[in-house]
Amino acid sequence: MNILLTAHRFFPDVGGTETAAESMAQEFAKAGHNVVVITQTPGEPLPMARYELVRRPSVRRLLELYQWCDVVLQRTLALRTSWPLLLIRKPWVVIHNDWMDRGNGLRVWLKQQAPRFARNIAISQAVADRLPVPATVILNAYRSEVFRLPVVDNRRNDLIFVGRLIRGKGVGVLIDAMRELKQRGVHRKLTIVGTGPDGAEFKRVAEGLPVAFAGVKRDRELSELIAEHKIMVVPSLEPEPFGIVALEGLACGCLVVASAHGGLPEAVGPHGVLFEPGNAIALADAILAADRAPWLLNGVAQYLSKHQADYVAGRYLEVMQAAVAEVH
Repeated sequence: MNILLTAHRFFPDVGGTETAAESMAQEFAKAGHNVVVITQTPGEPLPMARYELVRRPSVRRLLELYQWCDVVLQRTLALRTSWPLLLIRKPWVVIHNDWMDRGNGLRVWLKQQAPRFARNIAISQAVADRLPVPATVILNAYRSEVFRLPVVDNRRNDLIFVGRLIRGKGVGVLIDAMRELKQRGVHRKLTIVGTGPDGAEFKRVAEGLPVAFAGVKRDRELSELIAEHKIMVVPSLEPEPFGIVALEGLACGCLVVASAHGGLPEAVGPHGVLFEPGNAIALADAILAADRAPWLLNGVAQYLSKHQADYVAGRYLEVMQAAVAEVH
């Protein structure tokens, strides 16, 4: 197939959506398909990529690509790059990575109506349940070549958080849970990885607690740091559409303690402990419960096999092939 993949944000931007789009393009190309990625992210060409990358295409180039392709796959629904479908009929597949039912105004209304004309994929059942149309649920992949078990298992540290330092990620609740554990006479150390606008406030609130702020870590360095810890905590206050970070924790051998809402329970699967979002006492209890349940990691390799990039790409290809067959 000739696949036109649209990804509003792409390399060199850093984030889960950008990484997933890049991995997807590589897997489609490895499977023998012709792939062109169009993005609004400026940057240099990628000469070693097995696909073509077109940054900020002109109207003429965009129309040419729509004529060329067999199917259009949008990593996120984007009106800016889907309008050629009004002129050129092509199979259209949209991947929904976020909540569709938030916001208001004409643009939001148009985005809510557009999926009625596409085949839709949701990255979790939680996302699918809030879509105005039926969707195939295909859970996200993680970078298995980066996040994996260490050669020598040396878990000398207790807890780790990885994410943006903002209130919505629940860092404040995690620090409160650390204070609760201290009051119970339970000694646990926490490593916080990441940066963000609320970082200074969290450092102030964490004074006097066994909490270390490690700054930003990426790729192999991050994987090695995660693998030094026993439990990854994902305490999001705002519902996450999925939660790739939970997969990364599991792949590095951590149990996961996560908020029981959004797509996080689907990301964790049966290999962690869930708690009531925003409840520091419940989080402290969940951390202690995870301490007592190392058996939760039994079968994690089989679970992660369905989150490998090639497996997930194969499921996307099935949806696209069905969309092409339906048109022809």
